[in-house]
Amino acid sequence: MSNKDENVVPESTPESNTKADIFSIVIPAYNSAKLLSRCLEALEKQSAPKTEFEVTVADDGSTDETLEMLSRFKAQTELNLQWTSIPNSGPGNARNAGVAKSAGSWIGFIDADVIPDTDWVKNAIQLIQQKPDAGAFEGRTEVTQRNLATPFTHQTENTDGGRYPTCNFLVRRNLANFHPAYLIPFREDTDLAFSILASGYSIIFAPELIVEHPPLSSSYSRPLDLARRYYYDGLLARRFPSRYRLELDAHQIFGLKIPHLKRKLYAIFVLSQIVFLAALLFGFSASEMLLPVSAYIAGLCLTAGASLRYAKLKDLSLQDWLVFVFQLHVLPWVMGYSLLRGWFDFRGEPEYLAG
Repeated sequence: MSNKDENVVPESTPESNTKADIFSIVIPAYNSAKLLSRCLEALEKQSAPKTEFEVTVADDGSTDETLEMLSRFKAQTELNLQWTSIPNSGPGNARNAGVAKSAGSWIGFIDADVIPDTDWVKNAIQLIQQKPDAGAFEGRTEVTQRNLATPFTHQTENTDGGRYPTCNFLVRRNLANFHPAYLIPFREDTDLAFSILASGYSIIFAPELIVEHPPLSSSYSRPLDLARRYYYDGLLARRFPSRYRLELDAHQIFGLKIPHLKRKLYAIFVLSQIVFLAALLFGFSASEMLLPVSAYIAGLCLTAGASLRYAKLKDLSLQDWLVFVFQLHVLPWVMGYSLLRGWFDFRGEPEYLAG
């Protein structure tokens, strides 16, 4: 596979970005007709004139009524709305198809499950005009409707920057190229951000660019599905080894920037499980079991705390708690297996070279 992205649109000049150039919004969608309708309704209520932006929905092979909903919506909206469809191959490839159909020299990426603030488009256009030399802007993504959150929902939050989710992201058109090998919604946005940074452009955090990201519907299978997605860490690590190691999923803890925090918590828990089981197997005495039991409980609490930070504990049923505790013991092993498999499967992927 080539190190360089193909079909790159010639870079526009800063002057062209500051004049009356339509702003393009691209929304990937897969079996999300209701959520997409809610997102489009929010775009219809934007404070910016509808003549200043267009909306392109990139349907990723949906099998629900997404296309029918779009036809109905277009018939009664004043939005400059269009769409395109591709066989199901992940949101990155869908976004590439949406960009190809769009006209703007800047692309605003949002997802079907977010609700953009009424000034989102206005603020996006102002940012582009004020800082035309930037490579991209990442907006503020807020988790709302937290009463819906459980350990089995999924929510995305970005309140301080440096996480680069493309559910709220502005990028120069010539840089808006997603690597085609990401076939699910995971790491394709980080890959895009790392490629922009590696090309010498800046990514600016813009807190005025706000979208709401309510939790996705609760499902017992969701945590396991999310753990399996770490397969694509293998691809990202091969393409951007240094940034992957030093920058990915970094969190500030007591003033220290710790990359891969979730992975490290899970690794600690796995180690504590192994030590605890080994102590049982070798028949440790009650006093000798104190350290293994303490390590196990600490690992359990650390991983549980990370998973429960949005959930309302009093709303969880006994069945929820039993499934949650069981999954906590399984998830690190599923994640570890996925990481190793991805690292092996993408071993031939070359490192990204800008230029």
